[in-house]
Amino acid sequence: SPAFIAVPLNIEHELPITILSSTVSLTPGTVSAEVSEDKQWLYVHVLNLTDEDELIASIKHRYERPLMDIFEC
Repeated sequence: SPAFIAVPLNIEHELPITILSSTVSLTPGTVSAEVSEDKQWLYVHVLNLTDEDELIASIKHRYERPLMDIFEC
């Protein structure tokens, strides 16, 4: 069940967003499709979506949070 999801972003700086987008694309079954112009959303294509909320929480916990710590944002 492929789908597009919108992941809300807490980071605003371009470099950590770029790293997050690349990391999501390197994760099997997901590809970053676009970042909204206001940098509030990362749109991700998922090949096999089972639980949207769980996937969003996983991306935010596993990838976004460490980037926020590294870049102090």
